[in-house]
Amino acid sequence: MVRLEHGELLSSGYQGVVYKVPAGPEYPGSDYLIVKEAMGSTIVRAFRRWMIRREYRVYQQLDGIEGVPRCFGLHDDRLLLEFIEGHPLRLSASELPDRDRFFAALLATLKGIHRAGVAHSDMKRKDNVLVTPGGMPYLIDFGSAVLRLDGAGVLRTWIFRQACQIDLNAWVKHKYLARYDEISEEDFRYYNPTLVERVARPVRRFWRKVTARKFRKARRRASNR
Repeated sequence: MVRLEHGELLSSGYQGVVYKVPAGPEYPGSDYLIVKEAMGSTIVRAFRRWMIRREYRVYQQLDGIEGVPRCFGLHDDRLLLEFIEGHPLRLSASELPDRDRFFAALLATLKGIHRAGVAHSDMKRKDNVLVTPGGMPYLIDFGSAVLRLDGAGVLRTWIFRQACQIDLNAWVKHKYLARYDEISEEDFRYYNPTLVERVARPVRRFWRKVTARKFRKARRRASNR
């Protein structure tokens, strides 16, 4: 039985809490597990439980795809996942031992999940891309995934395709560190900003300017020295 009191709280967000806990003998080959659990008031917890059960179904579709953590099932509405040793891409983007190898593997993972009918849709958050000690990628946190449903109508199919394109655009952004004028001819075929992204980009730039985001980041870096 997984005991949260023996674990380490990693994060707390809109989906609930995430713990790293020691893996018991029933999980051979894993020293630790990631446990995602719903928390909050009755209504909030019910919604988060629904999200966790939905994410479990996503992991079932992704079973066996390289670059996606293994899922060990749902236990008392807790989602149990393989713990992947690594660091978020945001800490390693300029320190990858082999950038071409890393991004080729990440692209293969993206194509694999898309073929399985899943779009991550939140890959622009670098925290959702891990870099292992061996310099390989893992995609984590499929709580916002968009699914391709059998028999879905035109609108639902279009939404899924847009989400897949957003994944590919994020891949290009991370690979080229948002230096879009440096995209190679080979990779340019993967880059096609969606309508949502084209609308959001100027809004995001305006918001960053209004909130002095660069100034705040520079001040945080200075205070951490």
